[in-house]
Amino acid sequence: MVGQGKYIELSYQVRAGLIMNKYIVTITPPTPNGDLHVGHIAGPFLSADIFTRTQRLKGEKCYLISYSDDYQSYLQRKAEETGISAPVLAKENSKKIQESLSLIDIKLDHWLESYDNRYFEDAVKMLYHSCLDQGIIAPKVSLEPYCEKCEKWGYEAFARGECNHCGESSDPSQCESCAMAPDAFEMKNLRCILCNENVVYKHIERNFLLLPVIADKLKEKILSSPMRPQLTEWVEEAFAHGIKEWGVTRPNESGLKLYSDENHRIHTWFMGLAGYLATLKELSEKNANADSPYDLIYDDNTCIVNFLGMDCSYSHILAYPAQILLNDELHFKHAFYTNFFLKLDGKDFSTSRNHAIWVKDIVKNACSDSVRFYVSLISPEHSSENFVVEEFWTWRNHIFNYLLPKISDNLEKMNSDNTTSPIVLSESETKIIKRWQTYSRYDNFSIKEISAELMEMLDLLNAKLNYNILDKNLAILFAILSEPIIPKTSKKLKEYITHHDIEAFCSLLNLSRPGV
Repeated sequence: MVGQGKYIELSYQVRAGLIMNKYIVTITPPTPNGDLHVGHIAGPFLSADIFTRTQRLKGEKCYLISYSDDYQSYLQRKAEETGISAPVLAKENSKKIQESLSLIDIKLDHWLESYDNRYFEDAVKMLYHSCLDQGIIAPKVSLEPYCEKCEKWGYEAFARGECNHCGESSDPSQCESCAMAPDAFEMKNLRCILCNENVVYKHIERNFLLLPVIADKLKEKILSSPMRPQLTEWVEEAFAHGIKEWGVTRPNESGLKLYSDENHRIHTWFMGLAGYLATLKELSEKNANADSPYDLIYDDNTCIVNFLGMDCSYSHILAYPAQILLNDELHFKHAFYTNFFLKLDGKDFSTSRNHAIWVKDIVKNACSDSVRFYVSLISPEHSSENFVVEEFWTWRNHIFNYLLPKISDNLEKMNSDNTTSPIVLSESETKIIKRWQTYSRYDNFSIKEISAELMEMLDLLNAKLNYNILDKNLAILFAILSEPIIPKTSKKLKEYITHHDIEAFCSLLNLSRPGV
């Protein structure tokens, strides 16, 4: 058995490993061409929300932000297919996305709509001109795919072929399979997505980010950032193959046109970091607190923690750090958390084939906490995972209809006399807490591992409840440590726990006190 004093010492030792204490947490901006389904939530959305809640539970400063990717060429394609203008379509779907995030209890500090947004344009100009001044953006005439029949440039959404890196189906922008940036001229069977005709290649002047010029310094910077093993391997492979100049502008396509000429039409993948900075700036203008969130980007104790799909690695991991690599004013650091795709009953989520579960539908029939918990357990952090509908409902019935209500009932009975006692933790409880602390760190974060620890707690509680015994300490630990994943359930459980016990356990775990 471990007493309170000894465990506090362990808690501080674990906590001493935390260097950063200010976090800007970003979710890859969704393309507003539709609503969100469970596959989207299983990506960056839920992980970023749980990360933010976890760090705040530990008393850290966090801002969770994202924005609507209103300049995506896939939005333009959807607009042409539906006959609705891109800005109107973006506005409609941005509202749906925000409603779905609210339903699943993902709470952003700010959401920015990027179309015709002065903060967005200012941030793009700042980073674009910073790169120009540093000599790492320069013009170049290149061969780009074009459909003569449809009069469409095939930079991204309007063309598809075989990736020249891995051979899988891809658009010419970023490959969903290998996460590399294909060379359109080297891709095989590149065809127009509208008419299915082969594209031709036309010369056009574009501006390029000169990644090879800063390759060594960029690689060192990237690999000093926390990331999962699969991303480290990808970075090593990308540099081993030799990174190439990366197109910044896409004349005559979707994108933000900074000036009157098409050569300054910036494509959406270059603008991601600018989007995050713009969201912070807009939040700062509306922030009632004394400090400004935007000021954090000038603080070397700030870390931008990026949550993204593995398929977005090229832009987020290479292009965004490159934009600030030589900038003496922006001192923030990076952390990168990638995920793979979630399947549904063994098949890819597909809205066109109506093979999807929409957030609004599953929350209506289940509850937000059960979806958050289950998706965390099967989070595709290191490989593709599978959401099995029947297994979800069986699991939910046992956990949320039987076990958690039983724990609540026993907590209510146990604390009715309002007695207190010294905290003495068992060896298994101490190990669970230590693992929770390990996987809640900013540089080693995993909702899959954290949720597994919560399930172990529930299994231990269930085993004793079968003999009508409630492990009070374990129940209190579960109520406190489950807050980031199942906030509503955690709050309900804590209603049956005395304020003294919650205070004592938060002090023991070195967590933020209730109400602080």
